[in-house]
Amino acid sequence: MKILKYLIKLALICFAIPITAQENIAGFLKIADTTKSNSIKLQYLDSVVSKIDRDTYPDKFVEYSKEYIALAEEMKAYTELIDKSVQVFYYVNNIQNNKNQALAIINKAQEYEGQITDSSLIGSIYLKKGGAYYDVDFKRAKENYTTAISKFGIHDSVYIADSYLFRAQAESYQGEFLEAINDYKTAASYYEALGDYDYVIHAKSGIAVVYGMNKFYDKAQTIEDEVIAYAKKHNKGNAAVASLYNKASHYQELGDIKKQEETLLEAEKVNIEMNNNDLYCAIFIETSLTRMYVKENEYEKAYQHYEHIANKKKDFENEVQLVNHYKKARVSILESQKKYTEAIALLQEVIKYTEEGKNYDDLVVLKQQLSGLYEKAGNTNASYNAYKEYNFLEDSLFNVQKTNALTYYQTLYETEKKEKQIVEKNAAITSLEKDNQAKKRLFGFSIAGISLLFACVFLYRNRQHHKKSKEQQEDFSRRLLLSQEQERERISKDLHDGVGQSLLLIKNKVALNADENTKTMFNNAIEEVRSISRALHPFQLEKLGITKAIKNTVKDIDENTNIFITSDVDDISNILTQEQELHLYRIIQETLSNIVKHAGTEAAKVSVLKRPKSILVVIKDHGKGFDFAEKYNDFESLGLKTLRERTKFLKGTMKVDSEKDKGTTFSYVIPLV
Repeated sequence: MKILKYLIKLALICFAIPITAQENIAGFLKIADTTKSNSIKLQYLDSVVSKIDRDTYPDKFVEYSKEYIALAEEMKAYTELIDKSVQVFYYVNNIQNNKNQALAIINKAQEYEGQITDSSLIGSIYLKKGGAYYDVDFKRAKENYTTAISKFGIHDSVYIADSYLFRAQAESYQGEFLEAINDYKTAASYYEALGDYDYVIHAKSGIAVVYGMNKFYDKAQTIEDEVIAYAKKHNKGNAAVASLYNKASHYQELGDIKKQEETLLEAEKVNIEMNNNDLYCAIFIETSLTRMYVKENEYEKAYQHYEHIANKKKDFENEVQLVNHYKKARVSILESQKKYTEAIALLQEVIKYTEEGKNYDDLVVLKQQLSGLYEKAGNTNASYNAYKEYNFLEDSLFNVQKTNALTYYQTLYETEKKEKQIVEKNAAITSLEKDNQAKKRLFGFSIAGISLLFACVFLYRNRQHHKKSKEQQEDFSRRLLLSQEQERERISKDLHDGVGQSLLLIKNKVALNADENTKTMFNNAIEEVRSISRALHPFQLEKLGITKAIKNTVKDIDENTNIFITSDVDDISNILTQEQELHLYRIIQETLSNIVKHAGTEAAKVSVLKRPKSILVVIKDHGKGFDFAEKYNDFESLGLKTLRERTKFLKGTMKVDSEKDKGTTFSYVIPLV
């Protein structure tokens, strides 16, 4: 029965996943389904999940992620459970559109929040939970984004920025515009510090949208001008075009046709020069120009821009949004040709699509246009009904915008009033404190001055002594490691150039005498000398670079030992100095050597991950483990001390999580200066 289940699962995978990945995934599944060790099964399920193309086959990714989560819960591996829950959330919530199941997964992860200390994972629980409530309950979404901000640590800046951004969006939907603007500004400052220019633009554009939707066009245009300049500076064509398009829409609302035309033409120019004439941007711009010129009775210009859209129709015939924009332009052209019946029928299709999308600002304009078309067609009754619908929509939007504006200014006034009161109270308290403290200062200063003088002298001398001792110790450690490497390199060259060459000459002489046994012995001896030479000095590091050197080391262990080892190695070439690369390579090499010699494991995994400001190295096995404190304090155990010294030389941190019979995880964080 177990074999039958495995064959069915394997067949499904083979049909669903490309040939290049089938063998690896099938092999991982076979081991996961047949091993009696839950630790090994968890390891191979992790490999299956990481190998599946999650964007092409999201259902398979979700299926095996759930299996991994269930096993992790059974093993009480809470960090792994939460990590995988956070990863799979997007695909359940957004791709499968199963919000209830996504919320259930993240609630299960929240149950074990107290079992872990990783702030990025804890904060991510609430960040994802906010996403589960988004579009459903904005109030609860905001509450979870707020909790996420408080849970993330000082090293989780990118996640904090995302939380502020999403909270701002939730606030804007609830009409909390001042709070939304402040959160957008905070998010933008975080993204700026992180160098994420796309999201700086995204956050600033959010501010412009809030102002624009409430008819504060002067404020919106000020922000849009900043975004346009910023986008051009950082070569972000899409963002520049989008802001120019929005700015033109505001000029249309204000009735400034000349400014609207200038801004749209500038958007068209930027789209061609910076954005390779992006299809989406081009259709939006050409549609607006066509409709504007028809409205102003400049039909020749309108036809020119409409032709640009019509000529590209085959490129977007399956894009519903672009087809709808084409229809808008077509309606205006038909109106200019006095084909009112055809124009009305097409406009009603556009209105239906717009109503489904709940784009009420656009709907007001379309209803007004429909009323005018009915009037031109001589159908006064239909024109009157369409005008009533237009008038009702416009009044409703005006009332909402008026309420929003009043709320905005009232909140702004209350905030400024409270800030003023706080400033006044603080000033009064400060004044009283000054009066009371003035009487005590004379005596206090004299005593404190003398004490401070002696304390400063003592602390300075003590600090200098400790600083000098620390520098001497670090310098000694560095020199010792460098000396070891130089001696290793010298011995390696002597073995390779001296002993290796001598053995090769002897081998050739033996070959002449046709003594096959002796020849085999010499071949083995030569290979052993070469192996020792490579171990003493990593020539492959100099020839191949650190990324390939690490991969080759992992491959050698996988091929020449009984350990099945997987790896996930990012390209970290040319970001460290030659000396730093050597130390990092030695750290990985010596850690793997310890696993081969002492772990007693069947499987291990090496991860080398490049982060914006650091390199993270995680080497994990499922062996017998050990007591780190006992081993580190063992005078004869130099391996762990050497690893720590090398990590210290790289100004990094080393962490060892080990428990007897449950395996060991070595983690190294190397900062990029």
